[in-house]
Amino acid sequence: MHSEHVTPSLADPEARASVAPRRRSPGLVLASASLGTLLVILLTSGLNIASPAIRSTFDAGGTAIGWVLSGYTLAFAMLSLTGGALTDRFGARRVFLGGLGVFTAFSLVAAAAPTVAVVVVGTFGQGVGAALVLPSALTLIQFVYQDVPGRLSWAIGMWAGANALGAALGPVLCGALVSVSSWRAMFLVVSVLAVAFALVGRPVLPLLRGGGARLDLPGLVVMVVLLGLVAFLAHDWRALPAWALGAGAVAAVAAVWLFGRVERRAAAPMLPLGQLRDVPFSANAVVTVVGTAAFFGPLYLVSMGLQDELGMSAFQAGVALLPLAGGNIVAALAAGRVIGRLGVRGAMVLGSVLVVAVLIPMPLVFARYGLLLVLLVFLGMGWGLLVPTTSAAGLARAVAGKEGVASGVTAGGRELGAALAAATLLPLGIRAGIWAAAGVGLVSLLVVLVSVRAVDGAPVSRSRS
Repeated sequence: MHSEHVTPSLADPEARASVAPRRRSPGLVLASASLGTLLVILLTSGLNIASPAIRSTFDAGGTAIGWVLSGYTLAFAMLSLTGGALTDRFGARRVFLGGLGVFTAFSLVAAAAPTVAVVVVGTFGQGVGAALVLPSALTLIQFVYQDVPGRLSWAIGMWAGANALGAALGPVLCGALVSVSSWRAMFLVVSVLAVAFALVGRPVLPLLRGGGARLDLPGLVVMVVLLGLVAFLAHDWRALPAWALGAGAVAAVAAVWLFGRVERRAAAPMLPLGQLRDVPFSANAVVTVVGTAAFFGPLYLVSMGLQDELGMSAFQAGVALLPLAGGNIVAALAAGRVIGRLGVRGAMVLGSVLVVAVLIPMPLVFARYGLLLVLLVFLGMGWGLLVPTTSAAGLARAVAGKEGVASGVTAGGRELGAALAAATLLPLGIRAGIWAAAGVGLVSLLVVLVSVRAVDGAPVSRSRS
């Protein structure tokens, strides 16, 4: 019988130095963590393909279908920081496997849903599971590769490749299942995959002990409320009266103030305020949100436009998006080498420039798929560089013992960006929405140029230890 090796917490520097992470094959850990990541990212793009079929089944309105799409990304965004905090408290392996369990349970809820409201409950619950999987997966990878010289950037690039492959397979796999069977089959298949990946990962992943500190429950609650408010206002701002928008904005500002007050008084703050005062870390978080919106807005718009304007089926639209995925995967797998030559910041600048440069001409050639195909490849390459660089930058600036939270900030920021893109760019229509996304991408590039300066320097976790 396989005996489980218990490795120490990432928060214990002395223990980290005394244990060889290679007792667990880094490659197997990377593969298992990447499979879980691939699965939860798959639905971020796949749900968009399935939404017309869900709408038809229940004769649902636009608002309800919007929540089917946004419920997943909103829960993912709202709770990723919580997932990171739980990772630091209870250990990455437990949180990773628990997240796959939650994802499985709510996938079955969505598959059996008798109404569109229950589908929303299912996708929201799937987002909760995803919020546990992503930060714990990145923490596991960081642990097993931290003492393997020169390999951490490569490993994060491979993990980013799994992100890219998940985003690529989402439209294709979900489109195929919807076309051949039904949208319910899509939820059943992802539940089976989640169980399979959990069974594969259980004997492979190292059992990291948590840091032992109590959870900062007040901080967690305030942060979830804040992110929920931001996401809700972005999603429904067009339907809300002016007084409700104003009240929501005031409440969001109050939540920011309350979070700072709670964290200053906490004995073991979830997100130390010193971490937020670290300009490269905070700037990287902004780039994660804004850069993600600049990518996912066009992805949503193109995937719907291929069906609505070019008359493609769900499966055909998924296949038509494969060039984007190809560029994404190639760039993600090459990211370690690019980072080695240009540095994290240089690779981030290159990715941002590619995204902006591609989006500007895209609306002009949308009806000509041959030209659109070329632009999709380069758009994917830009995103393929942004995912590993923002992930690496977040970990590089993490305070010791808060690697899970740092991963949660990056994961949550990415999903918040996707949710905000769906809420704010989709209503603009294909061409105006893509041009607006180009402007958003330009903002992301400017933040990188102005504020992401010290990412390539000594990590905060080491310089403050």
